[in-house]
Amino acid sequence: MKKLVIPGALVSMLVLLSGAFVLDCLRYAASVRQRVALADDEMRKYEQRLVGMLAAGQGTSPELQAALSAYNEAAGSMQNRHAAYRKLATLALSSTSGKADPNDTLARKRMDDIAGAINRRDVAEKQYEIEAAEYKKFLDGFMGNVAKTFSSQARADARPVLSAEAPM
Repeated sequence: MKKLVIPGALVSMLVLLSGAFVLDCLRYAASVRQRVALADDEMRKYEQRLVGMLAAGQGTSPELQAALSAYNEAAGSMQNRHAAYRKLATLALSSTSGKADPNDTLARKRMDDIAGAINRRDVAEKQYEIEAAEYKKFLDGFMGNVAKTFSSQARADARPVLSAEAPM
């Protein structure tokens, strides 16, 4: 009986340390994933600002209305939302650039607001790309493999490439 005490204690310590390591991997994966989600929320805030300005504007073209409805329909998937936003932003810039009357201050202000929302979203997208790259790097490492073993969310996130073009 005395011969089993030391091996039993070593096995117990090994199990305890392994469990702590797994929990740490899961905690870190959740933390990095939350930072990616926060960066995406920041992008979404400026996307919604642009959509609000375009929807409230009078005289929007049918192409722009179609892009607005496509963006609203794509709200469920991050990949689809980002692609729809790119089309919407391109159409918004092309429809407003150079068409504002220099004497009409309201039209110039609207054009500046649209360009500002697009630029702020582009800045937020850079931070999103940094966070998504860090999450992908984590998931590709040893701790990420441990997290993928014990977390279905980490497994699902590891399948596609996390970028502005991919779903989360």
